[in-house]
Amino acid sequence: MVQDFKPEAEAIDDIGETAKIAGYYIEQVKISLGTGATKRKTTGENIFYAEELPSGEIKLSLLNMAGKPTSITEVVEKEEFFQRCQPKPDFVPPDKAEKLDKFKEKADRHASRGNLHLRKKEYNSAEFEFQSSLKLDEKHVRANFGLAKLHIEKGEDEEAKKVLDRLTNIEALFEDENKHVFNEVGIDLRRMKMFDQALDSYQKALEIHDKDPILNFNMARALIDKKQWKPALASLDRALELQEDFPEALKLARILRAKLEKRA
Repeated sequence: MVQDFKPEAEAIDDIGETAKIAGYYIEQVKISLGTGATKRKTTGENIFYAEELPSGEIKLSLLNMAGKPTSITEVVEKEEFFQRCQPKPDFVPPDKAEKLDKFKEKADRHASRGNLHLRKKEYNSAEFEFQSSLKLDEKHVRANFGLAKLHIEKGEDEEAKKVLDRLTNIEALFEDENKHVFNEVGIDLRRMKMFDQALDSYQKALEIHDKDPILNFNMARALIDKKQWKPALASLDRALELQEDFPEALKLARILRAKLEKRA
């Protein structure tokens, strides 16, 4: 029997006709370094807090190294603003980043304790810890997955499906540090016959790790669940192209190829 494998696998306001510009923006600038023969140019960046004034002009406040607005400001027309600056929605000032790190550490501790309780079948304590983690970070991957596993073990399939469905929409699930969790999520999605979610999850992962043979293999397994034989065979061929010595993929590819030949 072929087994599943683990893959080696402050917001800016929308700018519309009535919305006011307020948020963090970045400007690429040219910087000259050195003198004489050693003089060279490089690219740097300025980060501003941009705020639209009642006049329609944009006030730019340059941020310091601590991410706080300085007294260095300028007011520019919108046209110039858009020519010079690009949104930076992922910017978090260092002081806020430090607070977020502390929240993350605390959420991690709750999730770890929850997993310990789950292994001991202490379901009430496990749920308390997972929920405590999610209060600090509702998108915490391991806390969400732990909660899903808890519902599965308790036979609460509908609740488990809700959590798994939510989990597949969390982008951090597909990051390198969560590859192990991601693969287990894929297995559970398939076991619970959530085939569309499983396919969607593997597709998202392949957009990031397109040269991972194990991800391609698991994608094939999900396609087989949907009885999509030709795409499944294509995924297996891709897995074998990336890793020739992959007996499980080779065996499954032979079975599928024979199946398709009979249908021809």
